[in-house]
Amino acid sequence: MPHTILNTQTDNCHGAFHIARPSPLGNPYIIGHDGDGEEVMERYREWILSRIEERDPVVCTALLGIRPGQPLACSCASSHCHGNVISKLMEGGIQQQLRTRSEKTMRYAGIGSRSTPEHVLRAMHNIAHRLSELGYTLLSGGASGADSAFEEGAGWAKKIYLPWPDFRNLQGPQYITQPSSEASRVAEVVHPAGSRLNHTARALMARNSHQVLGTDLKSPVDFVVCWTPDGCATESGRTRVTGGTGQAIALADRWGVPVINLAKGKAAMLALAKLVSE
Repeated sequence: MPHTILNTQTDNCHGAFHIARPSPLGNPYIIGHDGDGEEVMERYREWILSRIEERDPVVCTALLGIRPGQPLACSCASSHCHGNVISKLMEGGIQQQLRTRSEKTMRYAGIGSRSTPEHVLRAMHNIAHRLSELGYTLLSGGASGADSAFEEGAGWAKKIYLPWPDFRNLQGPQYITQPSSEASRVAEVVHPAGSRLNHTARALMARNSHQVLGTDLKSPVDFVVCWTPDGCATESGRTRVTGGTGQAIALADRWGVPVINLAKGKAAMLALAKLVSE
């Protein structure tokens, strides 16, 4: 089903996905300066296909954020709008292609609230210990609470992404002390108020990009194990109660990475066991 393309100057674009500049999906080419309408559309098509082929994490994460049938909003929205190229990509199943995995990575993200209940922290420790025995590597963020419980259970089988070098005085070969600039851009794409994040909040959100997509931001983990008060497991289910963990949950959901929220109790443990056995 084609996506309706709305004009930001004349149409009601509430609920639409914005693709105008400076969006990651904005057209870097300008009619007149870079050719006529048809030439610019062809250049854009080649550009975005090359970004997809290279698994550009910012462009791909933005594409994965478009909901089925969601209108696209642009400042031109004419017959030569690059939204037509994006709409055809969506019709062609680009999201499913991006989410397809050929094999396990044997990596998972273990994250959650700093206020995670004590009995859940113990479960996280035990889960991380068992997964390390099975050959899994933990990706986490070094915060107190859930992150620390996973980290202690995982032993040496871990890679911890810190928002800045002196964060909680954590040091060692398993610690990566600063998110990449691309990780910050991915975070901005996913966060509801991404463009308004201050430096500290942006750094905290950026480490979530690495926790879910790996150091290169092109290698999504096999699954996410977490705890939030509301049991959130999808981007659409994210609320204020979800807290900062919602950033990683939303990113994982876009990329088709299963989210196991331990707030769901026994059902979560059964789902995790099934994922691991598969």
